Amino acid sequence: MPPLQVVALISGGKDSLFSILHCLANGHRVVALGNLHPHVTTIDDLDSFMYQTVGHNMIHLIAQALELPLYRQSIVGSAVSTSKTYDTQHASHSTDEVESMHVLLARVKQNHPQINAVSTGAILSDYQRTRVESVALRLGLTPLSYLWQYLFLPPYDERQLLLDMAEMGQDSRIVKVTSGSLDQAFLWSNVADQRTIVRLSKAAQRFSELGDGSIVGEGGEYETLTIDGPSPLWKHKIQVEEVDRNIIHDKGGTALLNVLQAKLVRKDWQSAPTAVRIPALFDDIFAVMRGPVLAKVQAAPPSELNEVCNASPLLSLKNVDSSTGPLSQLANLTAPGASAADQIRQILHDLEHIHKIPSARMIHTTILLRSMSDFPSMNAIYTTYFPHPNPPSRITISAGSLLPPNTHISLSVLHSALPRTSLHVQSQSYWAPANIGPYSQATSISTPASSVSEPVPPGTLTTIAGQIPLHPATMDLHLPTLPPLEQALDQSLLAAQHLLRVAQITRVNLFLGAVVCIGRDAVADAMPYVRAAGEIWRGMHVKRTEDEEESDEEVDVWDVKNRVERGDGWLVGRSQGGSTYRDTLQRDCTPPLFVVEVQGLPRGASVEWCGVGWGGNGRCRVERKGVWEEVGMGNGRGELSGWMGLGVGAGTLEEIDVPAGVMVTLYTTGEVADAVLERLKPTVVPCFRIWDAEGKMLRAVVAYMKCPL
Repeated sequence: MPPLQVVALISGGKDSLFSILHCLANGHRVVALGNLHPHVTTIDDLDSFMYQTVGHNMIHLIAQALELPLYRQSIVGSAVSTSKTYDTQHASHSTDEVESMHVLLARVKQNHPQINAVSTGAILSDYQRTRVESVALRLGLTPLSYLWQYLFLPPYDERQLLLDMAEMGQDSRIVKVTSGSLDQAFLWSNVADQRTIVRLSKAAQRFSELGDGSIVGEGGEYETLTIDGPSPLWKHKIQVEEVDRNIIHDKGGTALLNVLQAKLVRKDWQSAPTAVRIPALFDDIFAVMRGPVLAKVQAAPPSELNEVCNASPLLSLKNVDSSTGPLSQLANLTAPGASAADQIRQILHDLEHIHKIPSARMIHTTILLRSMSDFPSMNAIYTTYFPHPNPPSRITISAGSLLPPNTHISLSVLHSALPRTSLHVQSQSYWAPANIGPYSQATSISTPASSVSEPVPPGTLTTIAGQIPLHPATMDLHLPTLPPLEQALDQSLLAAQHLLRVAQITRVNLFLGAVVCIGRDAVADAMPYVRAAGEIWRGMHVKRTEDEEESDEEVDVWDVKNRVERGDGWLVGRSQGGSTYRDTLQRDCTPPLFVVEVQGLPRGASVEWCGVGWGGNGRCRVERKGVWEEVGMGNGRGELSGWMGLGVGAGTLEEIDVPAGVMVTLYTTGEVADAVLERLKPTVVPCFRIWDAEGKMLRAVVAYMKCPL
């Protein structure tokens, strides 16, 4: 991506200043600084949901130390909206303290029209991140949050952020302690000093859970003021004498350090600046997997993978609807019109006025386009249907000539009246790709206990948006300069990693199955992608051996964040426990995976990984019943999904039957009879070719899903 012109929002604390270094490391230029401060100048610290204001009287010195223009805005209003997300459609949003940021950034843009991005120091707080994103996107700014989920990126050590600050020479002093675990002895300590890190780690072990961000102050345990950093960003350092610091005690054990006077000291630097550490692109599980998977793919014998495509286009698409528990599916919606834009406009109108499905009830959508070139015009209209935060997750593919004549677009919708939660990250970071359209990375609905007499803890069904191999920090397609087979492997690994990271943050215990889409517009040889998909999927689900577990020398914060605890074979989601995603599975518990070839994918990508996950209590199992693979959970939940691959010359769709009360998706290389549509009521996805995880050519895949109450 081209370099961005950035305004950096700073509170004076460690994270907002450290984020500037990551902006520079990614080739961007920081043009100006922005700061919000208490409306009453005599108040040193404002009790705000959104902003750190302690030490705000030193912000002008930081700007002078960096020799960057500073824009400040007083905070007006209060936290009217205290939900995780921020909805500008709400009538009271104009009096929310968040709108002070809008005033500030609009003024910065007026004075620096070239600015097109805003940087923040958000690490774990959805509350802060979503509000900055709301303001930034309304002003046409790209939100940058390079520290987002930083603690759970390689090397998965909560202390690493502070260690990285120490390596760069950033000096951030603790100026406020609010937690019972920290006393005033911490005040004016350099938070990145080794002794301070040890003391913070010990306090975290006593008073909080490892992996909750307390070591870096994410729970408000402490706040910092940055007084120095690496050159050439920092041209001066801020010097504060001991006599110019005094401690103020507040209610609830809070203590603040008030700086009475400070001065700037010019820095003398001549050596080359130290490069800031950028987290590794691949998680350990995928980095370790790469070599063995590459060897297996290279050693694979010739197969029927490149068999000539004999797919037949659909002659028609029939609108069908079905339900499973609280979840309903309205599939294969089409409409007349001369273009994809005309057709999606009519489809969305019908959704609202004929089918009576409001956008707030939509969980997931599947969009089939005749041509991916129609994506921009379609997307512009689709966006208007979702004016509120957290739109449904989405998969978009091009089916090309396999769609019926004159059909430019087909839309299928999952919807439910149950409350839903969404993961909707629109900031660029090192974690996973930001949304590139009106969709969420994942949407979840939680099912209640079945009865008082059988109090099964709630389960959660999570739909995940299709994941393509975008480099998260740049949002460019990952195109390593490698031989074709290795490039296919690396792109597949990255897309699979995005899928798993989204699943982990949304507490998925088990994938109910996955489909890997290959775009024939971008891929001349599908074979490497097909073989890589099966090997990667198996690698994601291989349990660690006892020897591997015993060889772990330290507690891994990534494990702690993403683990679930075992007990008598049951899986219980916990913040502390004993294993990662792979260890929650019974042995040989690899969910079904299929690979399909479609015409094209968003951004001209080569591969897209798609999956649905389940979280909550229950014994995970995957078993083969004849030609079916079923995925289920114990403790009364029963089977959750079933998958069947229909081989070439092995029966017909007319012979397939599925259980009652399920929703079906049909991936097919041929025409589908109306009788099959009436009986299965599936979302139909036409494909050029289909393979199973072993690389066997198939004619169709029938997948069903239950959503138990």
